[in-house]
Amino acid sequence: MEVVSCGPIDIVALGKAHGCLVVGIHIKIKDLDSRASEMLETISNTSWINEFGAVKKISFEARAKRTIQKLVDLIVNRSETELTTDFGEYLVSDSAQCVLNLNCNHLKVPLAELLKEKVSGNPGFDFHTESCESLIAFGEAKYSGSINPYTKALQQIVDFISLEKDSAELDLLENFVSAGAITNYLAGHKAYVAAFSINSEEPERIISKAVSHALTDKLLAYKELYIIGVEIDVG
Repeated sequence: MEVVSCGPIDIVALGKAHGCLVVGIHIKIKDLDSRASEMLETISNTSWINEFGAVKKISFEARAKRTIQKLVDLIVNRSETELTTDFGEYLVSDSAQCVLNLNCNHLKVPLAELLKEKVSGNPGFDFHTESCESLIAFGEAKYSGSINPYTKALQQIVDFISLEKDSAELDLLENFVSAGAITNYLAGHKAYVAAFSINSEEPERIISKAVSHALTDKLLAYKELYIIGVEIDVG
């Protein structure tokens, strides 16, 4: 995974309200096999479960077991030439988490699907991190093999905020983030991440369009916003 660009965006120059840290990130995945191997290693590492007491350990193990097998099958059986939406979105989620961890000093939280039962409809955000400013970052990932689905990612975040799905996840996230992050959340201070696949010869232009989108304006009331474009070479 190559990080092509990663840095803050001057939203004042775009005529947008100041106060939110907006970071644009462009990732390029050239070796899908290598990235898939890294994902298998990540998803199979359940050492985080051992940090809990007996009751929580049993609960997390029961939830994670089925999801891990499903994701392992998804990765191992992926098509070499055409990615499915399910695998693509997991690839975008995991890659976004990794770049936030390695390049922005975020703390990774176990994949959301490992922590909660999937119910009818979309259960909530795809992934989470804790930023270096002790903010919980709620991430949404969208994949397409033909378009640049940043609008879908941004719209999903706006919809989830309206439905208070971030607040609904707080009891689970409390097990993985700092007390300071919880205090910040209760004070209304949080972050969001829109991650999406890029299908364009001008990826930086796509990221700029996502930053300039009207839906992005609705997220500038929060402390931090990350716009992550994932360019995938499927060979």
